[in-house]
Amino acid sequence: MNAAYFELAGNGDTYSINYERLFLQRAEFKTGLRVGVGTNFFFLPEEPSTYPIVPIEAVGLIGRREKHFEFGFGYTRRFTDDPDLLHNMYFGRLGFRYQQPTGGLVVRVALTPFVSAESNVRTPGLALVPRFGLSIGRSF
Repeated sequence: MNAAYFELAGNGDTYSINYERLFLQRAEFKTGLRVGVGTNFFFLPEEPSTYPIVPIEAVGLIGRREKHFEFGFGYTRRFTDDPDLLHNMYFGRLGFRYQQPTGGLVVRVALTPFVSAESNVRTPGLALVPRFGLSIGRSF
């Protein structure tokens, strides 16, 4: 099963457009990989430039039919030359996912906190930032 979806906030910073592929599908457990692209465009006006963002995530789903508990771990890279911004972020996901088993609507709502070991002006030392994400798309 494949899915394509738009995620607002979450681990794609401002937003991201994503592709996901589930590799293992059992009765109550599914797992797969997700990759996306996005930018900081229109969200952070105090930032001096627009830059690309790439989230990569391993996801797991627990549930039957269309309602699932969703969890994941991943990495997001910001491609910017600004030394004041975090460039490497590692994140988790805990949430709810509605996905029709035969394809169709996908809706995801999740807590997506990230951590970065980078030290910069805005976040000295280890930064733990709580975030939420909302995704809407289609599975096929």
